[in-house]
Amino acid sequence: MPNPTFGLIAEGPTDQRVLKNILIGFFNDPDLTVRFLQPLLDATDVSQRQGGWTQVLAYCQSSRLQEAFGQNEYLVVQIDTDRLFEQPFNLDLNQPVETLVSQVIEKIEESMRGAFEKDFLEKYRSKILFAVAVNEIECWLLPLYYQDQTSTGTRGCLGKLNDKLRKEKEHIVNPDNKVPQRYDQLSRPLLKHKTFLITAEKNPSFQIFFGKLKKTFSES
Repeated sequence: MPNPTFGLIAEGPTDQRVLKNILIGFFNDPDLTVRFLQPLLDATDVSQRQGGWTQVLAYCQSSRLQEAFGQNEYLVVQIDTDRLFEQPFNLDLNQPVETLVSQVIEKIEESMRGAFEKDFLEKYRSKILFAVAVNEIECWLLPLYYQDQTSTGTRGCLGKLNDKLRKEKEHIVNPDNKVPQRYDQLSRPLLKHKTFLITAEKNPSFQIFFGKLKKTFSES
């Protein structure tokens, strides 16, 4: 049986690159079909930069979400929690990771219920996979670059990643100009199934997403 197809709804093109490599690593399938839905890419493969958590939420409340199931069996909805103390989430970011992830998913599902017919979520809930990164998706990359307790970090992850890159004399990530290709490079070790399995267990919110993948696709 062929592997399923995926559409990615994410905050930005850098998140999309990381998630694509995660999915390929999980399924151990370099030919896995993964489409970038939000933000879109133009004809030159350059992001239109319509990103951020507000755009993720807007997509999840629009007809585009429904239409996406025409080409994709599953949708992955990615969102970072670092700004979700703002409206309409108004979340306490100091809660345990499991609680915070659960509340984010609940808020997004609530917005879907308000936007679509009442049976929409019941019909598609099992086809929507939430990738909630606490506090930012860079935290999911730390286990690739740290072997100590830093690998489980959920605060200041981009700074910690850059610290390691500086020590290794590699190009750091400019927080004001994140380059998708660089994130593809940084997350490329996840393409290896064994590396993915080890990495996904170390960061708490990455582990939650990994658990959802295992439950959905019966990974042994």
